[in-house]
Amino acid sequence: MTDPAQTRAAGDADEFAHIPRARGRHPVVAVAGALLAFFLVFHERRDLRYALSSETPLDLGRASALNERALAGLENRYVRLAGTPDRESALQIDTKGSWVFTQLFRVLGTGDRLFVHRPPSPLPAAMAESDAFQGRLIRVDDLSFANAIRRYFATTVSATHFFAPEAFARALGSRGTAGTLTVPDLSGDPVALAAASVVAVEVAEPDQVRIGLPRARFATETEARAAITSRGGQIVQVLGEVRGHPAPNAPEAGALSATPEPPLRWTYVVRFPADARQPALDALGNLDHDVEIRDARQAVQLRVDEITPSGAAGGLTLRPGQGPAREIAPAAVAAIHTIEPVVIPPDAYLLVEGDHPRQHLPTVLIAAILVMFGVVNLVGLGREFRR
Repeated sequence: MTDPAQTRAAGDADEFAHIPRARGRHPVVAVAGALLAFFLVFHERRDLRYALSSETPLDLGRASALNERALAGLENRYVRLAGTPDRESALQIDTKGSWVFTQLFRVLGTGDRLFVHRPPSPLPAAMAESDAFQGRLIRVDDLSFANAIRRYFATTVSATHFFAPEAFARALGSRGTAGTLTVPDLSGDPVALAAASVVAVEVAEPDQVRIGLPRARFATETEARAAITSRGGQIVQVLGEVRGHPAPNAPEAGALSATPEPPLRWTYVVRFPADARQPALDALGNLDHDVEIRDARQAVQLRVDEITPSGAAGGLTLRPGQGPAREIAPAAVAAIHTIEPVVIPPDAYLLVEGDHPRQHLPTVLIAAILVMFGVVNLVGLGREFRR
């Protein structure tokens, strides 16, 4: 005889047997979610390694003493180094119209292999005075915009290079058959010059002087000219009205102006007799505090293939165009300079100033969450296959 209680128990056990069991996520979705999580962690591996690195900066010393071998293996490290920034070719960057400007400049003496990205926040006075940079060192090639910034510098940004006359003459003597030469500038950066590259040679005129007489003191050009000729000066060249630099002891233009407006001066190139030169210059300088007295220089622009070294060390022979040759003594070469585009080489580095390792700790937390998400997906997938 069948027990009714057992019959009810058997019926209760089979009551939901006809309801289908809910299926888990499709295996493809689980695998895709896990792979995406692990890919994002792999993509941020550099930030993760930097976040967990030492917060004590590695002192690299002077930037000009570093080379590719010294920097190898130091990328993505927190470092400190010193160097001279090239403020002439620095960029002011405004990200997405935020009106928060940052600076990007190269460090002199590194062969354009080291650049610094300076944040907008004020620097400590000690670092600003010593031109020291502290932050994260990364390769330019690791930047997502590396190609864009290389192209922008090469086509838009130029830098002025000054050369020592002896080094320039030496490079001229050893240039190849193609006419190209590489000359180190005064900061130590090598500059490649083609035969058609234009350089400016400033030739000093030892027997001449450039004099600027302020128009506020001499109302007419006749008065300014008379002030010079009456003291034995012979005017060689009239440069006209030139707004030059303010005199060092010039008073400020106003209470709200830190820099006075440069005065307008009648400017001449003058020659004096040797015995009357210094007394005449002293007398002219005492006429007004805005009188400007400078060495007279003549700037000559030539192609590299129009310059050859002369017999004396550091001397040059200039052949501008089809004109006659002119030999310049070493003492008369006041300066040699050129303007060349800034080309970022393949082994260049960028120091992101103020980027501290502990600022990237949120990346570690996000990576841990992503890893947990990926593991949960894989564990769930394994359970699905075991059922």
